[in-house]
Amino acid sequence: MDEVKAEALTTLKTLLGITGDTQDTILDIIIDEVINMIQGYCRIDEIPTKLESYIPIMAADYYRLKGYGKAAAPEFVKSESQGKRSYSVEVGFNVKSWFNNYKDRLNPFRNLHGRVPTDLDKAVTE
Repeated sequence: MDEVKAEALTTLKTLLGITGDTQDTILDIIIDEVINMIQGYCRIDEIPTKLESYIPIMAADYYRLKGYGKAAAPEFVKSESQGKRSYSVEVGFNVKSWFNNYKDRLNPFRNLHGRVPTDLDKAVTE
């Protein structure tokens, strides 16, 4: 897994146009988070080879949308009206809606018969 993370870090830095190693710590955290999301959603312990190249792509989008490296949280237009021209701005980032963009690619790798931690907890208490 360390080799996968190292390769993901190199690719992520390329996608983001980052040179040097000043942001490696935060990029490592993001890579770990993306790996955890994939493993949790797919209910798997190891990332399949065919998903390894997807880690830096997801991590790059996550980095951009979360606004890492900026003091303020990014703002997003939540709604917009044409009549009397009004709009509202949402501050922050919705991980659930962001993750929905990747489900089509992840679905073939889902272990639908796997057990999640909450399932294991129920089995122990029953």
